[in-house]
Amino acid sequence: MILVAGATGNVGGELLRQLRTEGVPVRALSRNPGRAALPADVDVVAGDFADPESLAKAFSGVEALFLMMSGNETAVVEEAARAGIRRIVLLSSVAVETRPESLIGRVHRDAERAIEASGLEGTFLRPGQFASNTRAWASQIAQGDVVRTPFARVGLPAIHPGDIAAVARTALTEDGHAGAVYSLSGPRPVTPVEQVAAIGEAIGRKLRHEEITAERAGEEMSAFMPAEIVTATLDFLGNPTVTETQALPTVEKVTGKPARTFAQWARDNADGFR
Repeated sequence: MILVAGATGNVGGELLRQLRTEGVPVRALSRNPGRAALPADVDVVAGDFADPESLAKAFSGVEALFLMMSGNETAVVEEAARAGIRRIVLLSSVAVETRPESLIGRVHRDAERAIEASGLEGTFLRPGQFASNTRAWASQIAQGDVVRTPFARVGLPAIHPGDIAAVARTALTEDGHAGAVYSLSGPRPVTPVEQVAAIGEAIGRKLRHEEITAERAGEEMSAFMPAEIVTATLDFLGNPTVTETQALPTVEKVTGKPARTFAQWARDNADGFR
């Protein structure tokens, strides 16, 4: 049995779908199973990482766990070990290696260390920008044909969450990935201008991009993000390191299939922008 945390999210949802398609016994963890809105045949069990004792039922009979950073990894991993879980795949961040002093880098590295100290089989996935981050543009597209973002010409190799899930699925279901650290990316850098065009093509509309200043973007982001995260995000988007702009072959090396393009992600998720 594999337990998937974040099963209603971009990566966890894809992972759940892939495991179910392959007939792998799988369970979804949710703080509120009644609101999870997952298929009726999915075993959804209540549990909250903030309260490790609440995880006993969810962890029962589980051999492998897909884990997302919660800030309470030490206690969660201890509970997992007591329950007999032997393998954990953690959704970490490229910031661990490219921005280790940032808040994002620090908290994800702390999560990795908790798993390393546990003695369990751990695999760390370190993606950069998610293609699904562009879902934030849906409200702009609903209001018109213009998408406004900063850093119009800065390209990052955004990754399809389905490819992150495919690497996670491989590490959860196959041997040989214990101790591995997988830095993940899409197949090539893509700019906001190119992303907007790809979404427009996917939904059959001629969208255009309009660049705004980083200051204006920061003001808008501050309405729903802590200041430190806003600063880190803008720095990542506007001043990426060489490593953060590199297209890596990791997805294909691990799964045997090439990473999907941003255009493919846009086609797969076109309904979310219509």
